[in-house]
Amino acid sequence: MIPIFPDLPHQLGVYTLTRLLELRADTALYEAHQPHVERAVVLEVLSPTASHEEEVRFLAQSRLRVASSELPHVAPVYESQCAEGHWFLTQELPKGKSLADLAADGCPLSVTNLCNIIRAAAEMYELCGMVDLSAMPLASSSIYIETQGTPHFLSPLAEGGSYSPQQQQQALAAALWRLLPQQQESGLGRVSTLVQWMHEGYEGEWLSWKSIGDTASTILNQLETSRQEASENTLHHKLANNRLLLSTRQFFRIWGTYLFVCVTLIITLTCLGSLFGIAEPEHLAAAGGAGIRCHQDGRDYRLSSHPVTVAEYARFLQDFAAAPEEEQNALLEQLPAEPDTLEPENWDEQQSHPDAPVCGVTYWQAQLCAAFRGGELPTANLLQLLLQQNLSYPCQQEWSRTEMDSPLPEIYDSKVYLLIDAAGSVYPVSDRNWSAPSAGFRIAFPE
Repeated sequence: MIPIFPDLPHQLGVYTLTRLLELRADTALYEAHQPHVERAVVLEVLSPTASHEEEVRFLAQSRLRVASSELPHVAPVYESQCAEGHWFLTQELPKGKSLADLAADGCPLSVTNLCNIIRAAAEMYELCGMVDLSAMPLASSSIYIETQGTPHFLSPLAEGGSYSPQQQQQALAAALWRLLPQQQESGLGRVSTLVQWMHEGYEGEWLSWKSIGDTASTILNQLETSRQEASENTLHHKLANNRLLLSTRQFFRIWGTYLFVCVTLIITLTCLGSLFGIAEPEHLAAAGGAGIRCHQDGRDYRLSSHPVTVAEYARFLQDFAAAPEEEQNALLEQLPAEPDTLEPENWDEQQSHPDAPVCGVTYWQAQLCAAFRGGELPTANLLQLLLQQNLSYPCQQEWSRTEMDSPLPEIYDSKVYLLIDAAGSVYPVSDRNWSAPSAGFRIAFPE
């Protein structure tokens, strides 16, 4: 343990300091124990600049009133005392582990836990703004998460000083960034984008804590809906909620064993009907010379075995320019908006590698090229299914035709367009003209 003050003893009154948790402006947070009652607490040791004892006592009492304000998700503060010449506050040690300890152990958080932390921090900071309390940015050592996902914070309130929502959001984003899941998980793309916006803003603007909290709640609701729909599609759920089966069981309980044979027959027929009523799962067939045959959304497709190359895109530019104006207008009318340009980023440099996948294309450029060739962009599910088959995926990111509602309600009215990376992760983009050097695409041809 490294004390913040050279003369700070390890024993302050009945508390034994065990380790340093966090350094703050003019204070230090320690984990401490009361051996005689076997209680672990957090001690915030004050280092006031005032030298007069009465001033120090007034500062400590004032700090106690601020720190013990009843805020949601903040661990209670018990008392203010003086021992060995040092004033300190006693705070309950939150349950679970801090984000700093989880990061040190290499334990990423689930998407649900990330959303719970963001929503709790937004609720706390929003309330602080409403009652005009100054709340400092939360460090990873001040954020605790229980195994069931409940977040707790060490008291972030400060006497005096002013911290902007931008500083608070950037600190929280930095604490969460190292704990994002490394493997694909439902909702990961949405929560990653939310963390990115907290760290960098969006188009030069910073979102309010209310908007951030609402977005985290929306993601949690979407995940719960997806889990519920998946549960409802299981055979067990269908049988458990089958009206005929429920009424049959009630009839069986009333009339006893006399109708046992009939009931058994009805249950058997119900089970068989449910089994044969299950939709055929989406699948990929073996790759053929002309592409990969696949089944998606009740339709058969032939998916390009490789992304569109630079040479193929160059031929598209030539053929589209030579096409009759009526054909060009007919294709452009199918798009919600006409692309600003048909040439991707760094087009001159890319043409020196004609066999490489074309990159730097926007969503609408990719959609227009696919439509001109008589196909369409594959869905996000189809690209993720392609990765599961260990087939070729040379681009870092590929466009899908899947469109979703914006993850930020009441902020953006437009759709978001999904990119799929080589790990199968979803990256949502809210600007249809967005492009990156890593963004390519392939074409799915309906059959």
